[in-house]
Amino acid sequence: MEEMIANYEDTKSNTFFSQLINLKQKGSMMDHIEDFQKLNIRVKDIPKEHRIDVLNGNLKDNIQHEVHLWEPDSLENTFRLARKMERKIMATRKPTTHNYGSVVSPSLPQPTRLTPQQLEEKGEKGICYSCDRKYTKGHKCSEKKLIYIDCEEEEEKEQETSRILHSSHRA
Repeated sequence: MEEMIANYEDTKSNTFFSQLINLKQKGSMMDHIEDFQKLNIRVKDIPKEHRIDVLNGNLKDNIQHEVHLWEPDSLENTFRLARKMERKIMATRKPTTHNYGSVVSPSLPQPTRLTPQQLEEKGEKGICYSCDRKYTKGHKCSEKKLIYIDCEEEEEKEQETSRILHSSHRA
């Protein structure tokens, strides 16, 4: 009998886990957070970072991308960032009417990834970081872009150099 109860509990927990990972944001962020938390408290043995990933994966695409860039370290920070992104998106929406009178929301630009080396090269050549045209005083890009500077490779090289130097001093 106890084995059967234990099996039922596992099945019940797996059902909640399945519902949690398949949950998709459909309405407002507050409604989604509430739905997420109802399932989240019933699922056990999932590490914190996996819960953050599950929540972020459930968000609307435009919010998901923005939240991911900030790399939140807790569910609370993920909730806070997601609510902020939703408010930002709502504030920047400029409704436009189509032939049928429907409202169309502008799509958010996807960030362009640049490494520190690419930034340096563009600076040396006098090229705009965003539009790749010659940069001059008063320059304005024809279209707005979001730039993402990826410093992870640089940090990894610095850490490796530090480890090599540190280990050579011990020898």
